[in-house]
Amino acid sequence: MSHLVGGDLEALSDADLVSNHLAAGGSGASIWLQELFRRHYTKVVTWCLRVAGDREEAYDLAQGVFVKAQRHLGAFRGDSKVSTWLYSITRSECLNYLKSRCLLDDALDDDVAEALPDDPESRPEHVFELHSSVLAARALLDRELTDTEKRVFILHYGDDVPLLTITRLLGLENPSGAKAYLVSARRKLARVLSRWRASERLIA
Repeated sequence: MSHLVGGDLEALSDADLVSNHLAAGGSGASIWLQELFRRHYTKVVTWCLRVAGDREEAYDLAQGVFVKAQRHLGAFRGDSKVSTWLYSITRSECLNYLKSRCLLDDALDDDVAEALPDDPESRPEHVFELHSSVLAARALLDRELTDTEKRVFILHYGDDVPLLTITRLLGLENPSGAKAYLVSARRKLARVLSRWRASERLIA
């Protein structure tokens, strides 16, 4: 890494910012650390929002990400891109958030539990976005829908089971059967997604 000590901050690479921060002692919020976090702040908050579903909680999650990154920056050795390292911290914090709220079972799928790839060509932010979207979808169903609504929703959209068959499978005795639960689930999810989009516009 190049130990630059001046010049235009925006012209410096992420690696140069880390190098300069550590060369200056690695403590406190140096101008290099502030610039590094500024570059990634909006994206990290947006991903946290997709998992948390609440703007204030997303800000808190993002703050935790950057606090942890600052604390462990001295351990960064350049084996991977700064963005790969930073986004892996973000994913870890989001997983912990979901587990702490009992929104995610400890038995995670292998593809979700795997670490983000270190390959500089792998676009870690895209991998994280895919994984966080899966986690957010699971958490959203658990948080917003009743057990019956969730089962109907997953059977119909996830497994392509016809509504009439779902009605019989679940022993639903209401006049509209599974359709009523599906309509209710879609309305609830539409309201939540509308709030998320509004929050993302405020962050952007």
